[in-house]
Amino acid sequence: MKRILLFAAAVAFVISSANCQEFNSGYAPVLLNYETLQKKVEKSDERIAHERRGAKPKTWIRRGELFQDLDNFGLEQIQLGINYTTLKLIYQEPVSSEVRDDNVEVYTYEHMKYFFENGLLRGWKKLDPIHEQPLFEALRSYNKAIELNDEEDRMKEMMGIKDDLIVLKSQFRRAGQNHYFHRELENALEDFEAILKIGEMAVFEGAIDTLMITYCGVVAREIGRSSLEAGNDAKAEKMYRKAIDYYDQLTDLGYGGSTSYVQMTRDYYAIGDTLGAINNLMEGLKQYPDSSLLVTVTAQAYYLMDENEKGLEFVNQRIEEKPDCPAAYYWKGLFITNVEDVEEDVIKEALDLYDKSLELDPANGNVWYQTGYVNYAVGANFFEQESYEEDDSLRKELNKKGVQYYETASKKLEKTTEVAEDDPILLKESLDLLKRIYYKLYGGEDERYHDVNRRLNNL
Repeated sequence: MKRILLFAAAVAFVISSANCQEFNSGYAPVLLNYETLQKKVEKSDERIAHERRGAKPKTWIRRGELFQDLDNFGLEQIQLGINYTTLKLIYQEPVSSEVRDDNVEVYTYEHMKYFFENGLLRGWKKLDPIHEQPLFEALRSYNKAIELNDEEDRMKEMMGIKDDLIVLKSQFRRAGQNHYFHRELENALEDFEAILKIGEMAVFEGAIDTLMITYCGVVAREIGRSSLEAGNDAKAEKMYRKAIDYYDQLTDLGYGGSTSYVQMTRDYYAIGDTLGAINNLMEGLKQYPDSSLLVTVTAQAYYLMDENEKGLEFVNQRIEEKPDCPAAYYWKGLFITNVEDVEEDVIKEALDLYDKSLELDPANGNVWYQTGYVNYAVGANFFEQESYEEDDSLRKELNKKGVQYYETASKKLEKTTEVAEDDPILLKESLDLLKRIYYKLYGGEDERYHDVNRRLNNL
């Protein structure tokens, strides 16, 4: 399956706006020099090791800015999403190029490789980095500069480097996107978490970056999933719980709506914590009492755990509190029939509940299909009984009931094909049942049977 970039919709950014303006104005771009940067790093290392200079905040601020330049090397004038023509305008012709098996184009320069997917820049690799983690060294340097100030002067120092920190956040975001492209998920998570750390500094006055919280949650979940697939259960649980924590932060901030609780529920399921899943859903319903989605997921949890009594208690309470909740009626119908032997009067009660659900939500294809399927199954059961019943009058009665249920089923399933026309699975299942029903009721020469066949062949 073609990989979809997690952050393809994110707005690309340019780190050096001054250089960008110069380039866009038609002047030759000013590019960083590799050897010059190497020498500057060596000199910076000497300065921070010097007893007097290493005690000055300015030494560390300059080091932070230098290491931001280090990260910018090979990326000065470019942004994610540019095409190869733009890259060549800045960095001229590559040393070599290739197209990988996954159709990613790779252009190699003296110190860099650039990766293009569908003609657009998606990532890069530094072939001989001067420092392995320049952004983290930049952040460490700024923190050191702040630390070297007296407590009353620290805010003033932070205000002086606020612009540097804003750019640093952008660089971490860019690095995270690059690591994500290369499926270096743990590095990507570290990058995005660094942005949140910077945002906690007093100079940002408590501003919350909900997008980065979301990124961290998504990437932590992916690490959890891959760890689970690799058999590393301990790491999987750690990462899934980290994802849950990030989404919990979003819900505390009022972001994400009921879908955040649904996603956390899936994370709980992934690590086998069904109690955590249920408690999470209950908390979600406190926050979003009108959410049919949360009702559905909660009822489904009880259903999958074979907790019929608890499930019925839940939906009955829901119907009492929210009598206009369509999902509650649907799930009650499922619960009362989720037993080994179901009497016809219970089936009729369930069908009435499905009809009530459809009265409140007439566009729900799943409920239309469910009521159609139940009518079909009951009708098929009567036809089966007819086949081995010897009493002629009883045979006729069984046949009559089978026909009634099949005719009702056909109407419900035809309605399903109308409201679920964009759902290929539901559409095919409905047409398959209709084919059996029409053949049984009218025979293989009937136009209704042929029409269903045509619709199936056209899927």
